[in-house]
Amino acid sequence: MTARNMMLLAAFGSLALLAGAFFFQALGYAPCKLCLWQRWPHAAAIAVGGLVLILGPLALLAIAGALSALTTSGIGIYHTGVERGWWE
Repeated sequence: MTARNMMLLAAFGSLALLAGAFFFQALGYAPCKLCLWQRWPHAAAIAVGGLVLILGPLALLAIAGALSALTTSGIGIYHTGVERGWWE
């Protein structure tokens, strides 16, 4: 698999996760503040994927995609800790 395809696959994964979040919101599940925060890095990853389509796989885009994945992962870990009562 080429670097371009891997980057596009990662962007598609973020698109699928964000689409799922909007689907559940349409079903009436209101997102909490942390749920909304987690959406922004996925949107950034989708934008990076769009740039990969236009410009090709650049190292700077790979770093930006990795940082967006790391950011949403960090928010997700914090979010699950709040939901499970590990911290406030």
